[in-house]
Amino acid sequence: MKPRIGLNCDIEDSGRLRSRIAVAYHDLVTEHGGIPLLIPPGVAPEQVAPILDGVLLIGGDDYRCALAARESEPERFVAVHPKREEADLRWANFVLGSELPVLAICGGFQLLAVVAGGTIYGDIEEETQSTVAHRVIDVDGELPIHQISWLGGLPRALEQGLYHVNSSHHQAVKELPARWQPLACSEDGLIEAAADEARRIVGVQWHPEQAPDEPLGKSIVEWFMDSCRVQSSGRT
Repeated sequence: MKPRIGLNCDIEDSGRLRSRIAVAYHDLVTEHGGIPLLIPPGVAPEQVAPILDGVLLIGGDDYRCALAARESEPERFVAVHPKREEADLRWANFVLGSELPVLAICGGFQLLAVVAGGTIYGDIEEETQSTVAHRVIDVDGELPIHQISWLGGLPRALEQGLYHVNSSHHQAVKELPARWQPLACSEDGLIEAAADEARRIVGVQWHPEQAPDEPLGKSIVEWFMDSCRVQSSGRT
C-alpha cells in the first residue's frame, strides 16, 4: 500500500479566507510514491493520525510564537494567518509526541525547532553577519542557490560532502532543541538541516519541493518516504 502523508495547509486572506497549498508540495509526495492528504486548519491531528503514515510540514510565512522574547517584529516579518498558526502549533506538538515520520520544510522546520525547545533568528540579516544570500531579493527572481556542508548521519541518504541547495527564508534556526543534531550547515554557520535523536524527524531549511532533481534534497525525501512505507507496513 502506498504511504499516506498528511500535509498542513496555508490560509490566505484576500477578502475571503481560503485554505491553500503549493502544488509542488503534494507533487513531491506523489512523485515519490505516496498519497498526499491535505489537512486544513480546524481538523485536529488526533482525528486523522490513525490513517497517516507520515507528516510533511510545509513552509510559509513567519510564526508569532517564535518571537515571544522580542519587543518588536523584525523588519521583514510577515505573519502566517492566526488560524494557520493555531493549527500548526497543534500539529507540531502532536508530531513531537507521536511515532510518525516527519519531514519539516523551511518554516515548518523552524516551528518544530521552537516548539521542541530551540530558538530561531528572527531575521538573519539583522542578527548575524551572514553574507550568504538566503532570500529572494527581487520579488520576481529565482531562488538563490548556495553551498552547504552535509554532515551525513541520516540512514540511506547521501554521504557527507558539499552540496548546493536553494534558499528562500529570512529566519533560521539558531539553537537546536536538546538532543537534536545538526545534519547540514551553510558557509556562514547557519543550520540548514537537523534531526531528532531517533532520526524520526528531519527538518531542512531549503525547499526540496522546488528542486525535485537536486541530489541531497531528493535523498532526504526518499529517506522520509521509506520511513513512511515502514510505518504503513505496520499499520493494521
